[in-house]
Amino acid sequence: NKNEYVEHVRKLNPDLIISFSAPQIIKPTLLSIPRYGILNVHGALLPNYRGCLPSFWYLFNEEKVGGATVHYMSADIDDGDICVQKSIDISDCKTMFQIMRKTKFIGGEAMVEAIERVTNGTLEPRKNDTKNGSYFTWPTVEQTKEFRKKGYKLV
Repeated sequence: NKNEYVEHVRKLNPDLIISFSAPQIIKPTLLSIPRYGILNVHGALLPNYRGCLPSFWYLFNEEKVGGATVHYMSADIDDGDICVQKSIDISDCKTMFQIMRKTKFIGGEAMVEAIERVTNGTLEPRKNDTKNGSYFTWPTVEQTKEFRKKGYKLV
């Protein structure tokens, strides 16, 4: 979001920008540069599990199915229109790394599919209904302790 970077990107004049789990909120000045927008991969099935560490929260909530979503980035966190979603069985996962490995892999496949659809004009994004989804922040110390008591680990 720094002015120097925004100007650098503006000079490149990209058609599309790709993001894998962006660590910051992209501001409108950068969002408006690429002709086809900015696509991001989020390691969950939006609109559920928006926000931080979906792999932690999948385990914490003992989910059996996870996934990845390619969505357009907007000025709000994990709020943009959904382009491609893929789900995957995570019932055998006991660590965050196991879930991340699965969701990043299918997230990559979903991104390739989204790019193909953008380039051939067949992408039909749908509204990301965030009012009916869930949002998670960083876990508290107590939640982390409970996570470990349940037998889950980071790696």
